[in-house]
Amino acid sequence: MEKVRDDFVRATHMARDANFDMLQLHFAQGYLLASFLSPLTNVRSDTYGGVLENRLRFPLEVFDAVRAVWPEDKPISVALSVTDWVTGGFEVHDAIAVARMLKAHGCDLITVLAGQTTLEARPVYDPGFLIPLSDRVRNEALIATMTGGYLTIADEINSTIAAGRADLCLMDPPHLNDSPGRMT
Repeated sequence: MEKVRDDFVRATHMARDANFDMLQLHFAQGYLLASFLSPLTNVRSDTYGGVLENRLRFPLEVFDAVRAVWPEDKPISVALSVTDWVTGGFEVHDAIAVARMLKAHGCDLITVLAGQTTLEARPVYDPGFLIPLSDRVRNEALIATMTGGYLTIADEINSTIAAGRADLCLMDPPHLNDSPGRMT
């Protein structure tokens, strides 16, 4: 685990030296750090498993190590799956607690994602499906969010930001969305 943490730090040094403007850690969609957060994938019985605070321990150690070497004047973001879409899995109230903790440790932005944790997930990929999740994280954890979820027209993005449901939005290429009434 120390080697993994140190590899994240080394990558951060490279990003800093390359003069990147922003850094994002991926705590989402079943990747390594996300696998610690979900009770469906983290079945550890040591200090890195069990209750949410323990499951967050290693991702937070990585975040703190990266934040310590990333320039203070440059933002750092965390991509976070805010729901596993499985009963008994990571839920939005867990994500709000994690977002609050990350903010307290110097995180500037949460990129709201969802699912892709287990095969049992039952996602609903309707246009704008991440907006309600972003709204909750942003307004309950009091941290800036970025979201997407099949947003394909400027009005969707403008409405989301104007309503205070996200601070930034990702636009999906219209040719990837074949929903009726959408840009194709």
